[in-house]
This record gives sequence, C-alpha cells and structure tokens, in this order.
Amino acid sequence: MNKYKEYKHLPTKRLFTTISISIALLFWFFDSIVHYFVFSETAFEVLPSDLNELWMRCVIVVLIVAFGVFADRRIGFEKVDVYRAMLGATNHILRNHLQSMLLFRDEAENCKDYDKYVLELYDQVVDETVEQIRNLDNIQEPNKANIEDRYRP
Repeated sequence: MNKYKEYKHLPTKRLFTTISISIALLFWFFDSIVHYFVFSETAFEVLPSDLNELWMRCVIVVLIVAFGVFADRRIGFEKVDVYRAMLGATNHILRNHLQSMLLFRDEAENCKDYDKYVLELYDQVVDETVEQIRNLDNIQEPNKANIEDRYRP
C-alpha cells in the first residue's frame, strides 16, 4: 500500500500560505505583548500608534506571508516536474513496447509457420513492459530522478 495515500485527506493546496498567515498574525500579537510587558508601554496596542513600529510590523508580516506563497508555488512547480517525468517514463515504456510489437508483427507476416520462439519473445516483451510499469507504480519517493531511473535499462 502506498504510504502517500494515507495523507490524501489533508488540504495541501495552500498549506504554507495558511501557515505563514497564522505565523504572521501570531508575530503581530506577540510583538504587541513584548512591547507592553518588556518595554513597559503605557497601553496595550494591537495597532501601534508609532508609525515606525507600524510599518516595521507590516514589512515583517508581508515577508512572512510572501515566503508562504513562494513555498506553495514552488511545491506546485515540483509536482508539475514529477507529473511530466511520470508521463515521459510511461510514454517511453509504451513506445518501446510498440516498436517491439511491430517487429514481431513483421516477423509473423513474413513467415508462413509462426515460430514458437517468437511467441516466447513476445511474452518476454510483455512481461518486461508490465514489470517497468509496476516499477513506476511502486516509487516510494516520487521525484524526477527516481522516476527516470525506473524505466532506463
């Protein structure tokens, strides 16, 4: 059983963006608490009255959220790379199989008595193709290099 199927129910579309927004909000309130207790300000201010403090918090919050958005987009690009590598691997396997099948068809058309050895070779090619496809199915850590290594001879 594939270990990645267990986590299918977790929402991952904008996971890092959501986490970064949560961290940014926690930072904002934590910074207010620090200013009140550590710097002994007269009043607890969630929205600071000092313009310098306000823009510094805003810049930090924007940077934290931007990092989360960047991480989500990067993961999306990696998924596309894995998807393209898997398609390339499958395409490669199936094209090789098709070429082998054409060879056997040509052999059968040119012979009146179809040789049993050719049938054995046909079975061998089919078995190899099935094995290559199974190798692609059983990848534990899908990444571009692992996928390409599964179908290369």
